[in-house]
Amino acid sequence: MEEKEKSDIKFSERFSLKFRKTIIASKVFTILTVLVLIAAFIGLNIGVQSLDLPEIDVTANKIYTLSDSSKKALESIDQDIKIYVFGIDENDSVVGLIKQYCQANGKISYEMLSSETNLAKVQEFELEDGYSIVVVESGNSKKIIDAGSEFHSYDYTTYAEVDTTEQTLTNSILSLSIENKPKVYFVEGHDEFKVNLDGSSQAELGVLTTYLQNEAFEVSTVNLTSVGAVPEDCDVLAIMSPEKDFLENETQAVLNYINQGGNIFLTRDVLEQSVGFSNLQKILDVYGVSVENGYILEADSSYTVSNYPYVFRPQISNTSEITADIYSDSYMWLAYSEKLNFLSEEELNNLKVTYEELLGTTDSAVFVTDFSSDVNTAAKTAQTGHFTIAALVTKTISEGTSSEGTENGEEQNAESSDAITSKLVISGNGQFMTDYIVSELSNQYPLSYLGSNKDFAINSISALAEKEGGLTLRKGMAGSSYVFTATKEQNRIVLIVIFAVPVLILLVGILVWRQRKKRK
Repeated sequence: MEEKEKSDIKFSERFSLKFRKTIIASKVFTILTVLVLIAAFIGLNIGVQSLDLPEIDVTANKIYTLSDSSKKALESIDQDIKIYVFGIDENDSVVGLIKQYCQANGKISYEMLSSETNLAKVQEFELEDGYSIVVVESGNSKKIIDAGSEFHSYDYTTYAEVDTTEQTLTNSILSLSIENKPKVYFVEGHDEFKVNLDGSSQAELGVLTTYLQNEAFEVSTVNLTSVGAVPEDCDVLAIMSPEKDFLENETQAVLNYINQGGNIFLTRDVLEQSVGFSNLQKILDVYGVSVENGYILEADSSYTVSNYPYVFRPQISNTSEITADIYSDSYMWLAYSEKLNFLSEEELNNLKVTYEELLGTTDSAVFVTDFSSDVNTAAKTAQTGHFTIAALVTKTISEGTSSEGTENGEEQNAESSDAITSKLVISGNGQFMTDYIVSELSNQYPLSYLGSNKDFAINSISALAEKEGGLTLRKGMAGSSYVFTATKEQNRIVLIVIFAVPVLILLVGILVWRQRKKRK
């Protein structure tokens, strides 16, 4: 037994001696080993980065992952789409999502845009340093997205931040792929708010014009006096707060348009001087509605700007397709609003008219019609209660007819013609869609930029035009974060892998070298 132990000891000593002589004793080998390990570590990191591997989405709501809904919607796109990214780092999650669009459909590509890489496009889009912009372009159509404001919203019902990046990108791409774009004609000739089609500084609807075009609408103007009829390709006729009445032939042109199932977007604003709108009222009579000249004061201070009761946030419908998203995600600001008056329910039934309130007031609002007195005096004798400010009105022009017969002994019931309806979105305030600045709210931003003011107009016109619906892909961000934040334990592991391992390898090499040196 003792002899075996001695032989074991002798064997271990022989192995140790041989190991020291052949490996540890070699200074060059030790240094090379350490250098090779460090180089391998660096090379591995560089290699992984060059592979452009997909990011791992650790958020509960998968806010950085393209949804199946978007992927399915992108399948139908067969035209080239180019996405330009300006003022956003290429490592940003927005660019990561854009790359997924390119992978989902080969017709989609992207380019990181800068003055150095593509000055012509930067100048074409009028981009400046400090902007964070995404431009989706196809042929002659493009949509410009402000990444700083249009990729996120806030849900005021759940008090949670909402990520709308995918919704905005997907809807932008889909809007450019629409072959037959809805056409909106804005009526001229009555001192209405003007759209901006030629870069005019006199246009009050510049923001709205841009956003309608971004949403793939064709925007034009029409003077009914000169043409005598609403254009046949008109999907929505927009009448934006006229200050003069319509002429007889204009009125008849609009009535003919209504009888053919035409849809109208109409706004009115307060006029201090009494103006007769008898011909315009003939149009509104078809829908059983009128706009009363005056202005609303909101008595509930929680909805107003301090000391300015004529500037307030309206009550927004949560059931209409036009306003449901605005109700849950945003708000609106109105200034000097008129109120709508509808005929009795029986009279509306006789006209085959129904309506749905879109915007209204609280029950404590006041409606002032006395322009000769100061606000406090006029309010004492004013009407108090809930008032409707905007509504969607639907009129049935003709019912669908059906014919019954028999074929091969079987009874048949086929509809020979569809019902014809005409829809009207009417608002007792049009100013909130304009480029006017109201100092009580902001000295920098126009009314159309505040809250979802412009969205109300865009949603209304989209609904009237029966525009192909986009995707609603709001991803709640509660519990999610733009940047992944590791726990202390996870952070410790990351630090060990990234820093401690290579340092440990280096230290081991140094210690081995020093030990060998001492034994010499």
